[in-house]
Amino acid sequence: MSSLAIIIIIVLSATLIYVWAKCQSLQKEVHSKENKENELKKLALVLQNINAYFLLIDKDFVVCDTNYYSLNRLPVQVGGVTKRVGDLLHCRNAIAAGECGQHEQCKLCCIRASIGKAFYKKASFKNLEASMKLLSEDEMTVTPCDVSVSGTYLNIHGQDYMVLTVYDVTELKNVQRLLTIEKEHSISAEKLKSAFIANMSHEVRTPLNAIVGFTNLLIGEGADEIEPEEKAAMIEIVNNNNELLLKLVNDVLEISRLDSGNLSFDIKEHNVTKIIKEIYVTYQALIQPSLCFILELDETVSLPVNIDCFRFTQVISNFLNNANKFTKEGTITLGCRIYKEHQEVCVYVKDTGKGIDDKELMMIFDRFYKTDEFEQGSGLGLSISKVIIERLAGRIEVHSEVGKGSCFSVILSLANII
Repeated sequence: MSSLAIIIIIVLSATLIYVWAKCQSLQKEVHSKENKENELKKLALVLQNINAYFLLIDKDFVVCDTNYYSLNRLPVQVGGVTKRVGDLLHCRNAIAAGECGQHEQCKLCCIRASIGKAFYKKASFKNLEASMKLLSEDEMTVTPCDVSVSGTYLNIHGQDYMVLTVYDVTELKNVQRLLTIEKEHSISAEKLKSAFIANMSHEVRTPLNAIVGFTNLLIGEGADEIEPEEKAAMIEIVNNNNELLLKLVNDVLEISRLDSGNLSFDIKEHNVTKIIKEIYVTYQALIQPSLCFILELDETVSLPVNIDCFRFTQVISNFLNNANKFTKEGTITLGCRIYKEHQEVCVYVKDTGKGIDDKELMMIFDRFYKTDEFEQGSGLGLSISKVIIERLAGRIEVHSEVGKGSCFSVILSLANII
C-alpha cells in the first residue's frame, strides 16, 4: 500500500471520529435542551396549579410576571403584563379610582405600605395578613377575602424587584372565627351556669329556711306551749313558703323546657276579647281590695289572634300579679286596643305602683332579676313571659316612671284583617 493510500485512510478515519464525536455532542445538547424544556414545563405546571398567586413587581408596583392568568384560566395579555397589583387583582379601590394607588384609601392599605417599606429597606417580609375586597372580572361582584402576603426582595441586573406570594386564607380565617365564637359561647354558657346555680341556691334557701325553721318550732320541744293563734300563723308561713318553693321549681322546669324547645304550644285562633274578659273576672277576687281594678275593653269587637290560650293567659296573669304586688294604692287596669295601621292588637296591664327605674328596665327580663330583693318571687316570671310571647310571634313593650306606675303590653298580629 502506498503512502498516499495510508494518508487518505488516516484522514478519513479522523474525519469519521470527528463527525461521530460531533454527533454525540449535538445529541447531548438536544437531550439537555429537552430536559431543560421539560423542567420548565414542570415548573410552569406547578406555578399554574399552585394554590397561591405569585407576582413579580417593580418599584412602581407594575406586575412583570405572574401566574394570575394561568390560575384563573385567562389568556395572557399581548405584550406581557403591564398592570399594577391592584389593577390586576381588581381591587375595588383601584377600580373606583381608575388606577392602583390613586384612591384615598390606598394610603391606609397595610399591604401597599409594607411593600413600599420593603423596597426602601431592600428587605423582605413574611405572612402579612389583611382583609381585601376584590371586584370580579365583570365588575359586578365584590368578594371579601382574607389573604396572607409575603414579599421577597430581589436585585436583577441592578434593578429592584419584589416577588409577592399571595395566599387566600379566607376559609382558614372563617374556621378560626367560628372556633373563637364557640369558645366565647362556651365561656358565656359556663358563666350563665355558675350564675344560675348561685341564684338557685339563694332563691331556694330563702323559703326553705322558713319552712325548716317554723316546722322545727311546731314539732320540737316546747311546741305544746305555743299559743293556737301563733301556731296558726306559723303554719300559714310554712304553707306560703311551700307554695313559693313549688312555684320556683315549676318556673325553673318551665324555662328549661322553653330553652330546650320541649315545651309544646297549642296555637289556634282565639278571640282575645273573650280571653281578657275571663282573666278580668278571675282577678276581681285576687286584686287587693284597696285597689280599683278597671277593665278597658270593647266587648262587642271580636279580635282574632293565633295564640296558645293557656300560655297567653299565663303571661297576662304574671303582669297582673306583679302589678298587684308593687301597687299599694290607686288602680290596676287591664285593657286592649287595636293598631289598625299595623293590623296588631295590644293587650296591656297598667298600674299606679312604684314604677321602675330606666336602668332597671334593661334588666327586668333577665333571669332571677328582681327590682326588690325583699319581695317574694323567683325572678323568672318576666323572663318566661318574654320567651312565650316570642314563641307566639309577638313582642312585649314596657313603659314605666318611678313613683307613677308601669304599663306592660303584649303586641300580637291579628289573625284576620279588620
